Amino acid sequence: MLGSQPQELIYSTIENFETEPDITSLSRISETIVKTEEKRNAKLDRLQKGITALEEQLAEAKSKLESLNQPSDAFKEQVSGLGKSPLDPNENTFQLINTKSGELDSMKVTLAKQLTDIESQINQLHMTKMNLTKQKDEFLQQKEQALAVSVAENHNSSSMKISLFRSLGVHVDSAEKSDKIVIFDEKKNQTSVLDVDEKYSDYFISNYIWERLGT
Repeated sequence: MLGSQPQELIYSTIENFETEPDITSLSRISETIVKTEEKRNAKLDRLQKGITALEEQLAEAKSKLESLNQPSDAFKEQVSGLGKSPLDPNENTFQLINTKSGELDSMKVTLAKQLTDIESQINQLHMTKMNLTKQKDEFLQQKEQALAVSVAENHNSSSMKISLFRSLGVHVDSAEKSDKIVIFDEKKNQTSVLDVDEKYSDYFISNYIWERLGT
């Protein structure tokens, strides 16, 4: 063996190697690498398309948001009448809404307080009206009683005649010095006033009243 030529030794060694399995394994590894690379590229392509679609959606959303942030003339016209402060040209749509909402809330609180004050004043006026009505009724009752006493004490005075004419719709206004007879003629829509004096006779007073009554 040692005496053999080196070339023969090399050939003999090569012939003893089994290279076919290794070649097959290398071929399979190469195919696996190619398939893996193809899958990787396909996945990267899908991811890139997804990223592009998301970027387009994001750009569209930003555009819509910008349009919402920038208030239109119609929107400005609608909200300009709300509240008392003028519109701030530097505020966007959402800021304008927040500002006007705060103003409206303040106005509601103010109006609620004013409404409470008005209701309180109405109640006070109602109580005052009731008291005045009661005082008026008491005064009229006292007046009627005083006139009745006057008639009872002096049957021949002009007060008795006045009391009789009152039943016919003639109003008698009693004063400190003398009475006044107020006569309203519905046909002529005319009011006549007679200051009653002791010098007037019953006949004169009666005729005056009957003439003014249109009878």
